[in-house]
Amino acid sequence: MGGNVSFDEIEAVRRHVADALLGSSARSTLSDQKQDELLAQACTEACDILVRWVNSPAWEDLRPAGRGPIADVIPDWQRVRPFLEPLGATLSRLSERRPGVSGMPEIGDPKAYIDRLITQAESTGRLYRRFSREELFEEATDRIRVLQSSVCGAAADFAKGSKTRAQRRALARSALKAAGSFLLSAALILGGLTPQALAHDIPEWGHEAVKVLLVHHAAQSAQPAVRVAPPQLGPRLG
Repeated sequence: MGGNVSFDEIEAVRRHVADALLGSSARSTLSDQKQDELLAQACTEACDILVRWVNSPAWEDLRPAGRGPIADVIPDWQRVRPFLEPLGATLSRLSERRPGVSGMPEIGDPKAYIDRLITQAESTGRLYRRFSREELFEEATDRIRVLQSSVCGAAADFAKGSKTRAQRRALARSALKAAGSFLLSAALILGGLTPQALAHDIPEWGHEAVKVLLVHHAAQSAQPAVRVAPPQLGPRLG
């Protein structure tokens, strides 16, 4: 089932994910029951967001207009760079709100963060010259669904009381770290360059470049340990 996902929702869930990871760390002084409650709540909320996200208008609006190679838009990224200031402003807001949590991405300097997004997308485009924009979108969607499955599975384990407590916690913490990484990407999409802002603030020639940049970031953040690559090549660590 699809539906709108708001920036405030994403931020609330990101906060709960961070709280659950901090509260269930080795240094936590919380009771076992409280730790389980935090992890179960965060998994349930992240599951709900991820289920809705892949069918949301915000994600669908990033579907490319054509199947051309992502490498074709590389020359446009530096031309688009001046129009990415809203992303930097959103990153600054997000970094102010979130304490550091081991295993979740650190924003650091917003300009440097955006530069990394561009560099990563450029690298993928040059490495896989025939990797199409549509294939990238489908790959990102598949990765989000894999993440959704792991987070929802962890939530179900708590609800059913399946597996040992140690196993439930380990799986939940692993899934939540990945979810926290992806939710940063989703917050950047919703708070930085909405489809309306994209249409209004960026020249038409830059639309596909920005879409590739945001979709590539979503794909990478959904599975940080796996290099973004065309589906026929299979997953690659890197």
